[in-house]
Amino acid sequence: MKIISTNAELSKQLKRLIKQYPKIAIATAWASAATDVFKVLVQNEGKIVRAVIGTHFYQTHPDVLDQFVGSSKVQFILQPDGVFHPKVYVFWSAKAWEVVIGSPNLTVGALTKNSELSVLISSDDVQPELKQEFLAVIKGYSEDAATISQSEANNYRSLWKLKSRDLTKVADIFGDKKSNKPAVQSRVMPLDWASYLEEVKKDTTHGFKERLAMLKAVREQFDKYEHFNDIPFDARRGIAGLDSETIPNPKWFGSMTGAGVFYGLINKGHEAFSLALDEIPSVGEVRKEHYDRYIAEYKKAYPKGRDGLGTATRLLAMKRPDVFLCVDSKNLDMLAKDVGMVKAGLGYERYWGEVVLRLMESPWWQSPEPTNATEKAVWRARAAMLDAIFYEEG
Repeated sequence: MKIISTNAELSKQLKRLIKQYPKIAIATAWASAATDVFKVLVQNEGKIVRAVIGTHFYQTHPDVLDQFVGSSKVQFILQPDGVFHPKVYVFWSAKAWEVVIGSPNLTVGALTKNSELSVLISSDDVQPELKQEFLAVIKGYSEDAATISQSEANNYRSLWKLKSRDLTKVADIFGDKKSNKPAVQSRVMPLDWASYLEEVKKDTTHGFKERLAMLKAVREQFDKYEHFNDIPFDARRGIAGLDSETIPNPKWFGSMTGAGVFYGLINKGHEAFSLALDEIPSVGEVRKEHYDRYIAEYKKAYPKGRDGLGTATRLLAMKRPDVFLCVDSKNLDMLAKDVGMVKAGLGYERYWGEVVLRLMESPWWQSPEPTNATEKAVWRARAAMLDAIFYEEG
């Protein structure tokens, strides 16, 4: 009998057992295809007597279903009553057997990074009939399992693509860069609406009412004119974070006076910025495809480079302050520190996942629109108004 407490040892033992024994039976809640263990199992598929794999919460990767389409030996629990949650791996020959049982599923997480604990039992350790008891349990699971068809596998993949995004949000995973702190330790992420409102009202650097007045002036321009370049020149400058007599305090929410190339392009009325902002809906849901098209158009203004996230998000935050926060040198440090985000290398792709989607998962962002006029104005600018919390003078 042997305790297995590391990912490396678990992977080593499972690969050994798969290769060593002529017969295999498995019951696991979830499975991933992107592991060395799974690859070895596929190479020895002919040894599988019975395998039952769960799909609850869409945590089994669709490649696993594709691998075993039409198999009568590898079946899937598609609609469990409760959660199908066993993790048992049985290997045997005519003379000996071994079983791994414990917490690990046949997944990337269990085999590479999770904290798992299991026991390796052999026929030398316990009474011989125990193997038959394990096999009988797995056989019982198979009564509720189904052979997967290709159409079912295709349907599962379509649903998995949608559901897997929700799973990462539930796990507080935003983008590929791992957060260095849990969401519960953030100052901002757990706030409810009342608490969030109280925090943004504390702004002593610029002023709460003054910020709302500035955003109101910007909103009036976007409401009045269909395209950014239709807006009068001075107001466009203010919206872009440059000096303006039309927009009060135009350099709040991200001053762009130091962005020389951007400054010049705004003064010239470059059409790329207007076309880019046309890709962002004035009302309703903003999706990643809108944002991606915006970035593609925005970058056309910079054929020689020198574009940047600060200027791009300044324009976004002005058109849709409910969705976008202008990220610049004055607020990035505090933002990154609060949510545990790696600030180095933050670019266009990471911004959507690590800033926009992260903020959308907070209670204050998902709160219903208030009826009070002042609160409604804040709610309609609730992402951009984070600048009042994260802004650092100096």
